Amino acid sequence: MTSYILKTKPKAFSIPNIKGISSPITILYGGKSGNSAFIAEQMRCQFQTYELEPAVYNMAEYDVNNLVNEKFIFIVVSTRGEGDPPAQAQQFYKYLFGSKAPKLPNLTFSVCALGDSSYQYFCQAGKDIDMKLKALGANRYSGLVTCDLAFNSKAEEWASNLINKFQNRCNGDSLALKFGPNSIGPTFTLRVKDKYRITGEQSASEIHHLILQTDHPDFTYQPGDSISIKPKNPYSLVVRIMIKQDYTPDLIVKYKEKNKSIEELLAVKLELTKLGEDVLRAYQIYTGDENLKELLEHKEDLFDYLKQADVYDMLCDFPSQIEASKLSQILTKIQLREYSISSSLSETPNEVHLTVKQYNYSAFERERTGACSSYINKGLQIDSSLKIQVIPNEEFRLPDDELPIIMIGSGTGIAPYMSFLKERRARVASGDNWLIFGEKQEEYDFLYQNEIESLKAEGILTRLDLAFSRDQAEKIYVQDRLKEKGREIFDWLEKGAHLFICGSIAMGKDVKRNLIELIQKDGIMDEVQALAYFEHLENDSRYHEDVY
Repeated sequence: MTSYILKTKPKAFSIPNIKGISSPITILYGGKSGNSAFIAEQMRCQFQTYELEPAVYNMAEYDVNNLVNEKFIFIVVSTRGEGDPPAQAQQFYKYLFGSKAPKLPNLTFSVCALGDSSYQYFCQAGKDIDMKLKALGANRYSGLVTCDLAFNSKAEEWASNLINKFQNRCNGDSLALKFGPNSIGPTFTLRVKDKYRITGEQSASEIHHLILQTDHPDFTYQPGDSISIKPKNPYSLVVRIMIKQDYTPDLIVKYKEKNKSIEELLAVKLELTKLGEDVLRAYQIYTGDENLKELLEHKEDLFDYLKQADVYDMLCDFPSQIEASKLSQILTKIQLREYSISSSLSETPNEVHLTVKQYNYSAFERERTGACSSYINKGLQIDSSLKIQVIPNEEFRLPDDELPIIMIGSGTGIAPYMSFLKERRARVASGDNWLIFGEKQEEYDFLYQNEIESLKAEGILTRLDLAFSRDQAEKIYVQDRLKEKGREIFDWLEKGAHLFICGSIAMGKDVKRNLIELIQKDGIMDEVQALAYFEHLENDSRYHEDVY
């Protein structure tokens, strides 16, 4: 994927399917953010340098029937939700785990799995594919590699091992491949035109609407896309770490061959609010801390720790006098954060709107704030500049104008639907639009209430169903509305409706389960038929999910 779409024909991470006549190597990639495509493209370039011509395919475009004829296949795949494969890899995944999957004794493979170790099902899709290929009789060329958020070094090592083994390189002849810069597309500098809170002052959630403006001629996006932003760490956290480690703000360390102050590195270069397993392991190796070693050996305890801990926790719980230069080497670079776009260029040219929830939470008896949400909501002022990239989401696209859509979301999951509805209004689309939205309290948490009610009055929004969980004794969620409206939802699906889900992973899981149940009940089917109907929706690209 590229991070913006040209006004002619988009070339969204379209890696050329280059295959030399004598090349036995196929590289498959699948993932939403573009990291898997980046690794695949880097491998293609590096392999070509050494006279290998691999075929490179997005997994969504790969003909699974060719699998039985492959000789060498190298796979780069991410994980989403609760261990599920990304949308691009679903067809391949289902084929492998289906009853028609062939034995593959002539196939040699290797898998590089991408993930985030703070999630319970870290790299699960890649792990599943690796185990299934082995079960089907394929031969591992090299062991499974699992990459955390900072994936470059492990992915480079994986690719180096593959080419060294393939070309029988050893000792002094071995290659150590280095990937180029991971840029998913151009970076644009936008101006903050406006921002304001869209939840009531008494709401438990603080959510802001951000309007960014640009006059750059190449800036564009589509409804369903996201924006990535490089955050700044909360300065209170930076100060805590410097005091704890006795670092002075003007302490200079060498970072990536450049001299930087430790204050600058901690503020804008290094990831502080999130921890990964790789960071803890590197820190443990340096410190030799036995308590940390024990934590790393207990997966459940480790997962619980990673869910809540930040770098300051690590330094407090497993104290050491680690030098600032060494700490900067151990920590990963600060990660980009993504926010769904809530505007339409057709209605507001040269602008992009975001819906940003302030992330505040308490853990280990200390209050914390999100890095990017605090940077946007607290740090940015009107006329501030902000660097962003556009992240295309090809699996979350509006269908043809005449087709109906059902949009199910909670909280900030409303954002892409505002983009959808504005786009359909601008295009005078004839398809019906049904929104099922949930939050806590109608009085304080009805996001974009005035706009939604106007869209309903104009006839753009055909149906509107709301679920405010705390406005009555018994909590009601969007998934409950599905049960109540089962007959109507099934009728819309029968008329070709596309169904969208956006919000938390837990909400998405419940909606999916209830959707299958209503298909069975209101479609008068047994469980097998209902699952087949749902799979048909997926295969026809009529079921779209963006959960986080």
